[in-house]
Amino acid sequence: MQEDELGIDVTYDWIVPDANYNDKMNVTLASGDLPDVLKVSAVQFEQLHEAGMLEDLTEVYDKYASDLVKEFMSAEDGAGLKPVTKDGKIYAMVSFPGSLDSSDMIWIRQDWLKKVGLEAPKSMQDVIQIAEAFTFEDPDGNGKDDTYGIALNKDLPINAFLLGYHGYLETWIKDASGQVVNGTIQPEVKEGLRELQNLYQKGVLDPEFGVKDFTKMMEDVNAGKSGMFFLPQWAPFQVSSMIKKDKNVDWLPYPVQSIDDQPAKTQNHLSLGGIFAVRKGYEHPEALIKLLNFQAEKMFGESAKEERAAYLNGLTGLGFHNATVSNLPANKNVKAQDEVEQALKTGDTSILELEAKLFYDDIMDYRNGNLDKWHMERIFGPESSQGVIKYYRDNDLIVMNEFIYAPTRTMNTKQATLDKLRAETFLKIIYGNLSIDEFDSFVANWKKLGGDQITQEVNEVIHANK
Repeated sequence: MQEDELGIDVTYDWIVPDANYNDKMNVTLASGDLPDVLKVSAVQFEQLHEAGMLEDLTEVYDKYASDLVKEFMSAEDGAGLKPVTKDGKIYAMVSFPGSLDSSDMIWIRQDWLKKVGLEAPKSMQDVIQIAEAFTFEDPDGNGKDDTYGIALNKDLPINAFLLGYHGYLETWIKDASGQVVNGTIQPEVKEGLRELQNLYQKGVLDPEFGVKDFTKMMEDVNAGKSGMFFLPQWAPFQVSSMIKKDKNVDWLPYPVQSIDDQPAKTQNHLSLGGIFAVRKGYEHPEALIKLLNFQAEKMFGESAKEERAAYLNGLTGLGFHNATVSNLPANKNVKAQDEVEQALKTGDTSILELEAKLFYDDIMDYRNGNLDKWHMERIFGPESSQGVIKYYRDNDLIVMNEFIYAPTRTMNTKQATLDKLRAETFLKIIYGNLSIDEFDSFVANWKKLGGDQITQEVNEVIHANK
Protein backbone atom coordinates (compact mmCIF):
# COMPACT_ATOMS: atom_id res chain seq x y z
CA MET A 1 0.00 0.00 0.00
CA GLN A 2 2.67 2.54 1.00
CA GLU A 3 4.90 1.52 -1.92
CA ASP A 4 2.07 2.14 -4.37
CA GLU A 5 1.11 5.52 -2.91
CA LEU A 6 4.50 6.86 -1.81
CA GLY A 7 6.93 5.07 -4.09
CA ILE A 8 8.95 4.06 -1.02
CA ASP A 9 10.20 0.47 -1.00
CA VAL A 10 10.94 -0.67 2.56
CA THR A 11 13.43 -3.50 3.03
CA TYR A 12 14.28 -4.78 6.52
CA ASP A 13 17.92 -5.55 7.28
CA TRP A 14 16.81 -7.94 10.02
CA ILE A 15 13.78 -8.98 12.03
CA VAL A 16 13.91 -10.27 15.62
CA PRO A 17 11.40 -10.72 18.48
CA ASP A 18 10.77 -7.60 20.57
CA ALA A 19 12.63 -9.08 23.53
CA ASN A 20 15.84 -9.27 21.47
CA TYR A 21 15.49 -6.01 19.59
CA ASN A 22 17.69 -3.72 21.69
CA ASP A 23 20.51 -6.27 21.85
CA LYS A 24 20.42 -6.75 18.09
CA MET A 25 20.35 -2.99 17.53
CA ASN A 26 23.35 -2.56 19.83
CA VAL A 27 25.29 -4.99 17.62
CA THR A 28 24.26 -3.02 14.54
CA LEU A 29 25.32 0.27 16.14
CA ALA A 30 28.67 -1.19 17.14
CA SER A 31 29.30 -2.28 13.55
CA GLY A 32 28.79 1.26 12.26
CA ASP A 33 26.80 -0.11 9.32
CA LEU A 34 23.49 1.62 9.95
CA PRO A 35 20.27 1.20 7.99
CA ASP A 36 18.83 4.30 6.35
CA VAL A 37 16.01 4.52 8.91
CA LEU A 38 16.22 2.91 12.33
CA LYS A 39 14.14 2.53 15.46
CA VAL A 40 16.18 3.02 18.64
CA SER A 41 15.83 3.36 22.39
CA ALA A 42 16.40 6.64 24.21
CA VAL A 43 19.88 5.51 25.28
CA GLN A 44 20.79 4.42 21.75
CA PHE A 45 19.53 7.73 20.38
CA GLU A 46 21.82 9.66 22.74
CA GLN A 47 24.78 7.50 21.75
CA LEU A 48 24.15 8.04 18.05
CA HIS A 49 23.64 11.76 18.47
CA GLU A 50 26.83 12.20 20.48
CA ALA A 51 28.71 10.26 17.79
CA GLY A 52 27.34 12.55 15.06
CA MET A 53 25.69 9.65 13.24
CA LEU A 54 22.15 11.07 12.90
CA GLU A 55 20.69 13.28 10.19
CA ASP A 56 19.21 16.62 11.16
CA LEU A 57 15.48 16.35 10.37
CA THR A 58 14.45 19.90 11.20
CA GLU A 59 14.09 21.10 7.61
CA VAL A 60 12.35 18.00 6.25
CA TYR A 61 9.98 17.95 9.22
CA ASP A 62 8.99 21.56 8.68
CA LYS A 63 8.59 21.02 4.93
CA TYR A 64 7.00 17.57 4.69
CA ALA A 65 5.21 16.76 7.94
CA SER A 66 1.44 16.80 7.57
CA ASP A 67 -0.77 18.92 9.78
CA LEU A 68 -1.92 15.71 11.45
CA VAL A 69 1.60 14.58 12.33
CA LYS A 70 2.47 18.07 13.58
CA GLU A 71 -0.66 17.98 15.73
CA PHE A 72 0.48 14.68 17.25
CA MET A 73 3.97 16.02 17.91
CA SER A 74 2.82 19.29 19.46
CA ALA A 75 0.62 17.60 22.09
CA GLU A 76 1.36 18.15 25.77
CA ASP A 77 3.47 21.23 25.11
CA GLY A 78 5.54 19.45 22.48
CA ALA A 79 6.65 16.68 24.82
CA GLY A 80 6.97 14.24 21.92
CA LEU A 81 9.79 16.19 20.28
CA LYS A 82 11.62 17.52 23.34
CA PRO A 83 13.68 14.34 23.97
CA VAL A 84 14.98 14.33 20.38
CA THR A 85 15.62 18.07 19.95
CA LYS A 86 19.20 19.22 20.47
CA ASP A 87 20.23 22.87 20.25
CA GLY A 88 16.98 23.63 18.48
CA LYS A 89 17.43 20.88 15.87
CA ILE A 90 15.22 17.80 15.52
CA TYR A 91 17.14 14.53 15.18
CA ALA A 92 14.35 11.95 15.26
CA MET A 93 10.62 11.35 15.24
CA VAL A 94 8.97 9.88 18.32
CA SER A 95 6.01 7.55 18.66
CA PHE A 96 4.36 9.48 21.46
CA PRO A 97 1.07 8.09 22.79
CA GLY A 98 0.74 10.82 25.40
CA SER A 99 1.02 10.35 29.11
CA LEU A 100 -2.52 10.44 30.44
CA ASP A 101 -3.38 6.77 29.96
CA SER A 102 -0.97 5.94 32.77
CA SER A 103 -2.68 8.34 35.19
CA ASP A 104 -3.15 7.10 38.73
CA MET A 105 -6.63 6.52 40.13
CA ILE A 106 -8.46 4.71 42.93
CA TRP A 107 -10.64 1.69 42.15
CA ILE A 108 -13.39 0.99 44.69
CA ARG A 109 -15.78 -1.92 44.79
CA GLN A 110 -19.12 -0.16 44.47
CA ASP A 111 -21.39 -2.92 45.80
CA TRP A 112 -19.30 -3.01 48.99
CA LEU A 113 -19.50 0.77 49.28
CA LYS A 114 -23.30 0.55 49.30
CA LYS A 115 -23.19 -2.34 51.78
CA VAL A 116 -21.23 -0.31 54.35
CA GLY A 117 -23.41 2.74 53.78
CA LEU A 118 -20.73 5.16 52.60
CA GLU A 119 -20.65 7.68 49.78
CA ALA A 120 -18.11 8.22 47.03
CA PRO A 121 -14.85 9.66 48.42
CA LYS A 122 -14.38 13.42 48.38
CA SER A 123 -11.15 13.50 50.41
CA MET A 124 -8.28 11.30 51.53
CA GLN A 125 -10.00 11.00 54.88
CA ASP A 126 -12.96 9.44 53.05
CA VAL A 127 -10.66 7.00 51.26
CA ILE A 128 -9.22 5.89 54.60
CA GLN A 129 -12.69 5.58 56.14
CA ILE A 130 -13.85 3.42 53.23
CA ALA A 131 -10.77 1.20 53.48
CA GLU A 132 -11.37 0.71 57.20
CA ALA A 133 -15.06 -0.08 56.63
CA PHE A 134 -14.11 -2.68 54.02
CA THR A 135 -11.87 -4.27 56.65
CA PHE A 136 -14.06 -4.19 59.75
CA GLU A 137 -17.71 -4.02 58.63
CA ASP A 138 -18.08 -7.35 56.80
CA PRO A 139 -18.72 -5.88 53.34
CA ASP A 140 -19.17 -9.32 51.76
CA GLY A 141 -21.79 -10.23 54.36
CA ASN A 142 -20.43 -13.69 55.15
CA GLY A 143 -20.08 -13.05 58.89
CA LYS A 144 -16.33 -13.66 58.79
CA ASP A 145 -13.34 -11.40 59.40
CA ASP A 146 -11.80 -12.19 56.03
CA THR A 147 -11.58 -8.92 54.08
CA TYR A 148 -9.18 -6.00 54.05
CA GLY A 149 -9.50 -2.54 52.64
CA ILE A 150 -6.56 -2.02 50.30
CA ALA A 151 -4.86 -4.53 48.02
CA LEU A 152 -1.13 -4.06 47.50
CA ASN A 153 1.79 -6.16 46.33
CA LYS A 154 5.54 -6.26 46.84
CA ASP A 155 6.12 -3.75 44.02
CA LEU A 156 4.29 -1.13 46.13
CA PRO A 157 1.71 0.35 43.72
CA ILE A 158 1.06 3.20 46.16
CA ASN A 159 1.34 6.21 43.85
CA ALA A 160 -2.38 6.99 43.99
CA PHE A 161 -2.28 6.90 47.79
CA LEU A 162 0.80 9.12 48.09
CA LEU A 163 -0.67 11.61 45.64
CA GLY A 164 -3.29 12.30 48.28
CA TYR A 165 -0.45 13.77 50.34
CA HIS A 166 1.03 15.55 47.27
CA GLY A 167 3.90 13.07 47.06
CA TYR A 168 5.21 12.26 43.57
CA LEU A 169 7.21 9.05 43.41
CA GLU A 170 10.00 8.93 40.81
CA THR A 171 8.84 12.16 39.21
CA TRP A 172 11.14 15.12 38.67
CA ILE A 173 9.38 18.28 39.87
CA LYS A 174 10.34 21.91 40.43
CA ASP A 175 10.84 23.07 43.99
CA ALA A 176 10.13 26.59 45.26
CA SER A 177 13.47 27.84 43.95
CA GLY A 178 12.91 26.49 40.44
CA GLN A 179 15.42 23.68 40.93
CA VAL A 180 14.29 20.28 39.64
CA VAL A 181 14.21 17.67 42.41
CA ASN A 182 13.08 14.07 42.72
CA GLY A 183 9.64 13.72 44.30
CA THR A 184 10.57 10.44 45.98
CA ILE A 185 12.61 12.12 48.71
CA GLN A 186 10.22 14.96 49.54
CA PRO A 187 8.51 15.23 52.97
CA GLU A 188 5.05 14.71 51.42
CA VAL A 189 6.00 11.11 50.63
CA LYS A 190 6.95 10.62 54.27
CA GLU A 191 3.46 11.68 55.38
CA GLY A 192 1.82 9.23 53.00
CA LEU A 193 4.04 6.43 54.26
CA ARG A 194 3.15 7.36 57.83
CA GLU A 195 -0.53 6.72 57.11
CA LEU A 196 0.19 3.48 55.24
CA GLN A 197 2.15 2.27 58.27
CA ASN A 198 -0.81 3.16 60.46
CA LEU A 199 -3.25 1.31 58.19
CA TYR A 200 -1.02 -1.77 58.12
CA GLN A 201 -0.90 -1.85 61.91
CA LYS A 202 -4.71 -1.65 61.99
CA GLY A 203 -5.03 -4.56 59.56
CA VAL A 204 -6.45 -2.51 56.69
CA LEU A 205 -3.72 -3.64 54.28
CA ASP A 206 -3.25 -7.24 53.23
CA PRO A 207 -0.82 -8.50 55.90
CA GLU A 208 1.09 -10.56 53.32
CA PHE A 209 1.27 -8.03 50.49
CA GLY A 210 5.06 -7.79 50.76
CA VAL A 211 5.53 -11.34 49.45
CA LYS A 212 2.86 -11.23 46.75
CA ASP A 213 3.34 -10.24 43.13
CA PHE A 214 0.81 -8.42 40.98
CA THR A 215 -0.83 -11.63 39.76
CA LYS A 216 -1.38 -12.90 43.29
CA MET A 217 -2.73 -9.52 44.39
CA MET A 218 -5.33 -9.58 41.63
CA GLU A 219 -6.21 -13.20 42.42
CA ASP A 220 -7.08 -12.07 45.94
CA VAL A 221 -9.10 -9.13 44.61
CA ASN A 222 -11.02 -11.42 42.27
CA ALA A 223 -11.63 -13.80 45.17
CA GLY A 224 -13.41 -11.01 47.05
CA LYS A 225 -10.69 -10.35 49.62
CA SER A 226 -10.30 -6.61 49.04
CA GLY A 227 -12.42 -3.69 47.88
CA MET A 228 -9.85 -1.09 46.86
CA PHE A 229 -6.74 -1.00 44.71
CA PHE A 230 -4.67 1.50 42.72
CA LEU A 231 -4.22 0.89 38.98
CA PRO A 232 -4.38 2.94 35.76
CA GLN A 233 -7.19 3.06 33.22
CA TRP A 234 -6.86 -0.56 32.06
CA ALA A 235 -7.79 -2.01 35.47
CA PRO A 236 -11.25 -3.32 34.38
CA PHE A 237 -9.56 -6.06 32.38
CA GLN A 238 -8.15 -7.36 35.67
CA VAL A 239 -11.52 -7.78 37.40
CA SER A 240 -13.89 -8.47 34.51
CA SER A 241 -14.17 -12.15 35.47
CA MET A 242 -15.83 -11.12 38.76
CA ILE A 243 -18.66 -9.44 36.88
CA LYS A 244 -19.21 -12.50 34.70
CA LYS A 245 -19.63 -14.63 37.83
CA ASP A 246 -21.80 -12.14 39.72
CA LYS A 247 -23.47 -9.23 37.94
CA ASN A 248 -24.03 -7.49 41.29
CA VAL A 249 -20.28 -6.91 41.63
CA ASP A 250 -19.16 -3.54 40.31
CA TRP A 251 -16.02 -1.43 40.43
CA LEU A 252 -15.78 2.30 39.87
CA PRO A 253 -12.69 4.48 39.35
CA TYR A 254 -12.23 7.69 41.32
CA PRO A 255 -9.71 10.51 41.00
CA VAL A 256 -6.97 10.69 43.60
CA GLN A 257 -8.17 12.53 46.70
CA SER A 258 -6.51 15.16 48.88
CA ILE A 259 -5.72 15.09 52.59
CA ASP A 260 -6.00 18.90 52.83
CA ASP A 261 -7.51 21.89 51.06
CA GLN A 262 -5.06 21.66 48.15
CA PRO A 263 -6.34 19.63 45.17
CA ALA A 264 -4.74 16.24 44.63
CA LYS A 265 -3.12 15.82 41.23
CA THR A 266 -2.08 12.82 39.20
CA GLN A 267 1.50 12.61 37.97
CA ASN A 268 2.75 12.30 34.43
CA HIS A 269 4.23 8.95 33.40
CA LEU A 270 5.63 9.87 30.00
CA SER A 271 6.67 6.97 27.82
CA LEU A 272 8.13 6.99 24.33
CA GLY A 273 6.78 4.19 22.17
CA GLY A 274 9.74 4.34 19.81
CA ILE A 275 12.34 6.73 18.40
CA PHE A 276 12.75 6.72 14.62
CA ALA A 277 15.94 8.26 13.29
CA VAL A 278 17.78 8.59 9.98
CA ARG A 279 21.45 7.80 9.50
CA LYS A 280 23.73 10.71 8.75
CA GLY A 281 24.13 11.14 5.00
CA TYR A 282 21.03 9.31 3.80
CA GLU A 283 19.91 11.05 0.60
CA HIS A 284 16.19 10.96 1.34
CA PRO A 285 15.56 11.79 5.02
CA GLU A 286 12.10 13.00 4.02
CA ALA A 287 11.13 9.33 3.52
CA LEU A 288 10.73 8.95 7.29
CA ILE A 289 8.37 11.93 7.46
CA LYS A 290 6.35 10.69 4.49
CA LEU A 291 5.95 7.27 6.11
CA LEU A 292 4.73 8.92 9.30
CA ASN A 293 2.28 11.04 7.31
CA PHE A 294 0.99 7.92 5.59
CA GLN A 295 0.44 5.97 8.80
CA ALA A 296 -1.23 8.90 10.52
CA GLU A 297 -3.62 9.51 7.63
CA LYS A 298 -4.62 5.86 7.15
CA MET A 299 -5.18 5.35 10.86
CA PHE A 300 -6.55 8.68 12.05
CA GLY A 301 -7.07 11.04 9.12
CA GLU A 302 -10.01 11.76 6.83
CA SER A 303 -9.43 8.58 4.85
CA ALA A 304 -9.38 6.33 7.92
CA LYS A 305 -13.07 5.36 7.80
CA GLU A 306 -12.70 3.93 4.31
CA GLU A 307 -9.10 2.76 4.31
CA ARG A 308 -8.11 1.92 7.88
CA ALA A 309 -9.12 -1.75 7.70
CA ALA A 310 -7.21 -2.27 4.46
CA TYR A 311 -4.18 -0.52 5.91
CA LEU A 312 -4.22 -2.63 9.06
CA ASN A 313 -4.74 -5.95 7.29
CA GLY A 314 -2.71 -5.35 4.16
CA LEU A 315 -1.44 -8.24 2.14
CA THR A 316 -0.35 -10.22 5.20
CA GLY A 317 -3.57 -9.92 7.17
CA LEU A 318 -1.39 -9.44 10.24
CA GLY A 319 -2.49 -6.13 11.64
CA PHE A 320 0.18 -3.50 12.17
CA HIS A 321 2.82 -5.12 9.95
CA ASN A 322 2.17 -2.31 7.48
CA ALA A 323 3.14 0.38 9.99
CA THR A 324 6.82 0.72 9.12
CA VAL A 325 6.98 3.72 11.40
CA SER A 326 4.13 4.79 13.62
CA ASN A 327 2.70 7.48 15.78
CA LEU A 328 -0.47 7.97 17.79
CA PRO A 329 -2.54 11.03 18.57
CA ALA A 330 -1.70 11.87 22.16
CA ASN A 331 -4.47 10.89 24.53
CA LYS A 332 -6.78 9.71 21.76
CA ASN A 333 -8.67 7.60 24.29
CA VAL A 334 -9.87 10.66 26.22
CA LYS A 335 -11.25 12.10 23.00
CA ALA A 336 -12.97 8.79 22.21
CA GLN A 337 -14.52 8.66 25.69
CA ASP A 338 -15.89 12.15 25.27
CA GLU A 339 -17.51 11.19 21.97
CA VAL A 340 -18.90 7.96 23.43
CA GLU A 341 -20.38 9.72 26.45
CA GLN A 342 -22.10 12.28 24.24
CA ALA A 343 -23.48 9.59 21.95
CA LEU A 344 -24.80 7.59 24.90
CA LYS A 345 -26.47 10.71 26.23
CA THR A 346 -28.04 11.91 22.98
CA GLY A 347 -28.35 8.78 20.87
CA ASP A 348 -26.56 10.56 18.02
CA THR A 349 -23.81 8.24 16.78
CA SER A 350 -22.87 10.42 13.81
CA ILE A 351 -20.32 12.22 15.99
CA LEU A 352 -18.37 9.00 16.60
CA GLU A 353 -15.10 8.44 14.81
CA LEU A 354 -14.21 4.89 13.83
CA GLU A 355 -12.54 3.78 17.07
CA ALA A 356 -15.10 5.53 19.27
CA LYS A 357 -17.89 3.77 17.36
CA LEU A 358 -16.36 0.40 18.24
CA PHE A 359 -16.24 1.38 21.92
CA TYR A 360 -19.83 2.63 21.78
CA ASP A 361 -21.03 -0.63 20.22
CA ASP A 362 -19.29 -2.66 22.94
CA ILE A 363 -20.91 -0.57 25.68
CA MET A 364 -24.35 -0.97 24.13
CA ASP A 365 -23.68 -4.71 23.92
CA TYR A 366 -22.93 -4.73 27.66
CA ARG A 367 -26.04 -2.71 28.46
CA ASN A 368 -28.06 -5.23 26.49
CA GLY A 369 -26.83 -8.03 28.73
CA ASN A 370 -23.41 -9.12 27.48
CA LEU A 371 -21.30 -9.09 30.65
CA ASP A 372 -18.18 -9.83 28.59
CA LYS A 373 -18.20 -6.15 27.59
CA TRP A 374 -18.41 -4.68 31.12
CA HIS A 375 -14.81 -3.54 30.93
CA MET A 376 -15.62 -1.21 28.03
CA GLU A 377 -18.33 0.49 30.11
CA ARG A 378 -15.79 1.14 32.85
CA ILE A 379 -13.05 2.35 30.50
CA PHE A 380 -15.06 4.48 28.06
CA GLY A 381 -18.52 4.97 29.58
CA PRO A 382 -19.81 7.94 31.62
CA GLU A 383 -18.41 6.53 34.90
CA SER A 384 -15.09 5.32 33.59
CA SER A 385 -11.34 5.49 33.87
CA GLN A 386 -11.07 7.65 30.76
CA GLY A 387 -13.68 9.90 32.36
CA VAL A 388 -11.38 10.28 35.37
CA ILE A 389 -8.52 11.13 33.03
CA LYS A 390 -10.68 13.72 31.30
CA TYR A 391 -11.42 15.22 34.73
CA TYR A 392 -7.69 15.51 35.42
CA ARG A 393 -7.07 17.12 32.05
CA ASP A 394 -9.97 19.57 32.15
CA ASN A 395 -9.16 20.73 35.68
CA ASP A 396 -5.39 21.04 35.24
CA LEU A 397 -4.71 18.30 37.78
CA ILE A 398 -1.59 16.82 36.20
CA VAL A 399 1.95 17.21 37.51
CA MET A 400 4.30 16.87 34.55
CA ASN A 401 7.63 15.12 34.85
CA GLU A 402 10.25 17.77 34.16
CA PHE A 403 12.78 15.17 32.96
CA ILE A 404 11.70 13.43 29.74
CA TYR A 405 15.10 12.63 28.30
CA ALA A 406 17.36 9.61 28.09
CA PRO A 407 18.82 8.36 31.38
CA THR A 408 21.83 10.33 32.57
CA ARG A 409 25.26 8.80 33.01
CA THR A 410 24.82 8.21 36.75
CA MET A 411 21.26 6.94 36.29
CA ASN A 412 22.70 4.17 34.14
CA THR A 413 25.07 3.09 36.92
CA LYS A 414 23.23 4.01 40.14
CA GLN A 415 19.47 4.03 39.51
CA ALA A 416 19.02 0.31 40.20
CA THR A 417 20.72 0.74 43.58
CA LEU A 418 18.48 3.69 44.45
CA ASP A 419 15.36 1.81 43.36
CA LYS A 420 16.28 -1.13 45.56
CA LEU A 421 16.98 1.17 48.51
CA ARG A 422 13.59 2.85 48.08
CA ALA A 423 11.68 -0.42 47.75
CA GLU A 424 13.31 -2.05 50.78
CA THR A 425 13.01 1.03 53.00
CA PHE A 426 9.40 1.80 52.11
CA LEU A 427 8.33 -1.80 52.67
CA LYS A 428 10.00 -1.90 56.09
CA ILE A 429 8.42 1.42 57.06
CA ILE A 430 4.93 0.26 56.07
CA TYR A 431 5.43 -3.03 57.91
CA GLY A 432 6.53 -1.11 60.99
CA ASN A 433 9.97 -2.70 61.01
CA LEU A 434 11.42 0.79 60.69
CA SER A 435 10.28 3.99 62.34
CA ILE A 436 8.74 6.55 60.01
CA ASP A 437 11.64 8.83 60.91
CA GLU A 438 13.95 6.38 59.11
CA PHE A 439 12.62 8.05 55.98
CA ASP A 440 15.06 10.87 56.76
CA SER A 441 17.93 8.39 56.81
CA PHE A 442 16.70 6.99 53.50
CA VAL A 443 16.83 10.47 51.99
CA ALA A 444 20.39 10.98 53.20
CA ASN A 445 21.47 7.60 51.81
CA TRP A 446 19.66 8.24 48.52
CA LYS A 447 21.58 11.47 48.08
CA LYS A 448 24.91 9.89 49.02
CA LEU A 449 24.51 6.78 46.83
CA GLY A 450 24.11 8.75 43.62
CA GLY A 451 20.92 10.75 44.02
CA ASP A 452 22.68 14.10 44.38
CA GLN A 453 24.81 13.44 41.30
CA ILE A 454 21.77 12.37 39.30
CA THR A 455 19.91 15.50 40.39
CA GLN A 456 22.79 17.66 39.20
CA GLU A 457 22.87 15.85 35.85
CA VAL A 458 19.10 16.10 35.43
CA ASN A 459 19.22 19.87 35.93
CA GLU A 460 22.11 20.17 33.50
CA VAL A 461 20.24 18.23 30.80
CA ILE A 462 17.06 20.25 31.29
CA HIS A 463 19.00 23.53 31.18
CA ALA A 464 20.86 22.45 28.04
CA ASN A 465 17.61 21.61 26.26
CA LYS A 466 15.72 24.80 27.05
